Amino acid sequence: MKEIKIFSGKSHPILAERICQELGVLLGSLKTKEYKNGCFELIFEKDISQKTVFLVQTSLPNSYNLHKHIWELFEMVNSAKNYNAKKIIVIMPYVSYARSDKIYAQGMGINGELLVRLLERSGMTGFIGIDFHSDKFERFFSSKLYHLSAIDLLAEALKGRIPQNTFILPADMGASKKCSILAGKLGIPFGLVEKERISDTKVEVKKIQGEFIDKDVIIFDDEISTGTTLKTLAKEVEKRRAKSITFVVTHGLFVGDVVKNFQDIKKLREIIITDTIPISKEIKESLPLKVISVSNLLAERIKEICKD
Repeated sequence: MKEIKIFSGKSHPILAERICQELGVLLGSLKTKEYKNGCFELIFEKDISQKTVFLVQTSLPNSYNLHKHIWELFEMVNSAKNYNAKKIIVIMPYVSYARSDKIYAQGMGINGELLVRLLERSGMTGFIGIDFHSDKFERFFSSKLYHLSAIDLLAEALKGRIPQNTFILPADMGASKKCSILAGKLGIPFGLVEKERISDTKVEVKKIQGEFIDKDVIIFDDEISTGTTLKTLAKEVEKRRAKSITFVVTHGLFVGDVVKNFQDIKKLREIIITDTIPISKEIKESLPLKVISVSNLLAERIKEICKD
């Protein structure tokens, strides 16, 4: 581990510290020099020549901060390249632009592809991400990709805590594959859901496969944004006389009216999420959260990379 250096951008330094604790290494130091014209520069304060460098920077659900952090990441990668790092591995636990994987309107580009191309042109040699919203995002990489999943962590958090009559549902068809994997690890039955998105704040559940009377229902999805999909589905499950509802989700964005949406769900018992995104004190105090850290998952992959 002496040949690696880990640095964090400003998006999620707490997670970077947790990764370093798992590995028994110190988080590297970066100096930021800002100018009155809005420009800023990053300076590595330790020698990184011929070192394997890991750069931690997640996506945040705020357009201004997200794009400032992305530019910060470009600078980190480019500086590491200029100072002869042996390998430059980006760790982006949550990737907002993984959703941008296709053209659906005339005149637009594919921004997921643009993000990857710019990182690779800056000097990135590898990328670690967790549970992309779209697996199609993987095809944009020519550098080494490590697409991890938090399914095992979430399953471990649930084992020994779920009643025998538990049933699991995906939030929609897109979450079905990972939901079936989680159901298999827990040894519980799962159903299917078909939905139609009307707008960012409205969805319609077309079909639900499953029986929920007096059952504890887990609803699985890859991310929580405003909570519209999960609330709509939970309300349908409540109508079918479920005993309790638990949300199990990898990425917790928690934006817009999410607190109100979830507080309106009478049978909601718990929300199990990971720390791929920092969670505010307000959200922690307002909702029944159980947060699982991905720091060990990322640390183990770093160890494997170092063996290559």
